[in-house]
Amino acid sequence: MRVLEKLHSVTIFSANFAYKIVIMTFSNWPELCDHLGKQFNIDIDLNGVLYLIGIRERGLTLQRFPKDLKMSLIHLGSCTLYQMMGWVDKTGIDEEGWPIFTQKALTQIISEDKKHKVLQDCALRYFQKIYTED
Repeated sequence: MRVLEKLHSVTIFSANFAYKIVIMTFSNWPELCDHLGKQFNIDIDLNGVLYLIGIRERGLTLQRFPKDLKMSLIHLGSCTLYQMMGWVDKTGIDEEGWPIFTQKALTQIISEDKKHKVLQDCALRYFQKIYTED
């Protein structure tokens, strides 16, 4: 990541990404969604946040993607957050450069509501970590 303005903004996705995000601590999920929505001028929900994480993890820039690639980026975002929880391990990279994740055998079975809450909490930590790295 490259600092664009000393301690005021960072680029989230790559050095050539055109958007800046103001450094701030997100204390809750609505604040994060509100900030990202304003930054990218879109309504954003959990899938939108996972999509942005997938784009960043893949090293891409924000652009129009075909639906199947969008779904793959959302899945990558989910796996990245599940890795933070220790629920999956990154075990390699496929021939197209996509990370390969393997679910751990003892991963808890949880309800969809709980899974959404876990992903939201992990997304908050993910973005807080990004902002403190620079």
